[in-house]
Amino acid sequence: MSHPAEAALPPLYAPWLREVTGGPIPGETKATCDHCVMLPSPGSPPEAVYFHPATKCCAYQPDLPNFLAGRILNDADPSMAEGRVSLERRIERRVAVTPSGAGSGGVFKLLYGNTPQVFGRAPALRCPYLSPEGGCGVWRHRPGVCATWYCKHVRGALGHRFWKLADKLLREVESDLSLWCLAEFHTGAAELANLARERRDQPDVSELDGEINEPRYGKLWGEWAGREAEFYRACAGLVEPLSWERVQGICGPRVRVLAGLVRDAYENLVSDAIPERLKLGDVRLAGTAEGKLRIAAYSEYDPLLIPQKLAAVLGYFDGRPTEDALAAILSEHGLNLQPALVRRMLDFGVLAACERPGAGPFPIL
Repeated sequence: MSHPAEAALPPLYAPWLREVTGGPIPGETKATCDHCVMLPSPGSPPEAVYFHPATKCCAYQPDLPNFLAGRILNDADPSMAEGRVSLERRIERRVAVTPSGAGSGGVFKLLYGNTPQVFGRAPALRCPYLSPEGGCGVWRHRPGVCATWYCKHVRGALGHRFWKLADKLLREVESDLSLWCLAEFHTGAAELANLARERRDQPDVSELDGEINEPRYGKLWGEWAGREAEFYRACAGLVEPLSWERVQGICGPRVRVLAGLVRDAYENLVSDAIPERLKLGDVRLAGTAEGKLRIAAYSEYDPLLIPQKLAAVLGYFDGRPTEDALAAILSEHGLNLQPALVRRMLDFGVLAACERPGAGPFPIL
């Protein structure tokens, strides 16, 4: 039986990540696409960060490696129809369509890379694979960057670190496997030569309603020009049967290194151990809600609400043994902090592991 997080992962990637972690991946139940928790609701604090309802977190346009583009084109499921049509139109337009994959284009990269505040807030950058109802049209075959992004995490910073490393791993795998497909089909030389001298965030005139450079496009695709969808499907067929062991054999050493980091992050993600010494994390006061303080640590999207009495004693975690800090808080303030609460503050970055003893307690608020 698959674990919730594994069930949510693209079917090509789920068994690969299971091999990397060696165990079931905990689900991120706080972040849902159908009922986006980043949209404002009646009574929501005005100072909090929210996304635009037309985009949610999908004011982002992913690059589809050739083999994932092929899987989308091959999938006849009705739920994939809108995403498949969107990809077919992109291929027909021949804009940012290369043997390595169907890209987002230089216009998007230029805007997104230079205005980071647009994420989740700019309807003009709405993902082309997002349906009018707000659903992902390529969900089962979405790339790693989409499959690993969550606005909130059950275990806070631990979940964030695990999924960010999983993102890096899958991006590297996608890059290496798309190149492997090019090598297997003896194509893509012109594209690789262009990459050496062109900026990826430099928009092509074809993206701005200009004409396609036919000679250049023909050279880029070679014998596959006019058969781009067929090429993507062929790439999907190459990658489909690959085991994780085979993937590692095809990919470069960065994949092996990143797999090790993902495995380490997974072990932390499923552990409830509390370090022998703790200190205050890098936190800031992000406002108040429900009579509590909203403390932002690892992410502005996922603050932690804590009572003011609790915030007032966090300075006792100053590098002294955790047991001594808890005893002092109980003795001097009458607060009996349970291990689960301490672990939660550690998960969210309000507290952090500390190897060196510090000085005495100090107030933070």
